[in-house]
Amino acid sequence: MSHVRFELPPRARMTANNQKDPLPYYYKASTGWLYRHRLQMGLDLLPRGGASVLEVGVGSGVLVPTLTRHYPRYVGTDLALPAGLEALVAPGCQASFRTADLLQEGALPKDTFDAIVCFSVLEHIRDSDAAARALAQSLAPGGTLITGYPMVSRLMTRAFEAIGYPGIDEDHVAAPVQIARALSRVLRPAGRVAFPPRLPVQAALYQCTAWTRPEAPRT
Repeated sequence: MSHVRFELPPRARMTANNQKDPLPYYYKASTGWLYRHRLQMGLDLLPRGGASVLEVGVGSGVLVPTLTRHYPRYVGTDLALPAGLEALVAPGCQASFRTADLLQEGALPKDTFDAIVCFSVLEHIRDSDAAARALAQSLAPGGTLITGYPMVSRLMTRAFEAIGYPGIDEDHVAAPVQIARALSRVLRPAGRVAFPPRLPVQAALYQCTAWTRPEAPRT
């Protein structure tokens, strides 16, 4: 069993951060299991230990209680932040939230975090190399990045339409192969899990990957 188990906050405590926030899908009987499962896939890749975590793409804050329960220090960022995120923080965690653009130079602190989680963000960014560099720079030496992203294809377009999410092609602009190549240029691969299981990068409906920044050489 994973040492980090995702716990979905009560719906009444949550506020979407924009009109495209997938928050309602976490609570629907038809789609909730899959939306929750994709987060757990990524959490399963987190190594034990570590004192600080950065969440890039906080959204409505569904991961805030889980991450702040397991890390003493937490920073959450997004282009826009909903009200009430502070109320989701677990007792004893030193947490802060800030609006930040991953591609803006200096938006994130460098060489800082033991872990970074970034779910369903990178498929929205055309410049995958710039996004990968920014994430790598924010990791402390030896730190781990966990990313999650969906397939970008006609099949996925139809799947999103079937659950009431039209126009996804306007938002999903980077394919998994492109994202993985960009990350591999700046970090070392450390793990991958897909849904359905064991499908290759180009065929998985959703996949989570782990990447590490090498330790600084000893002098």
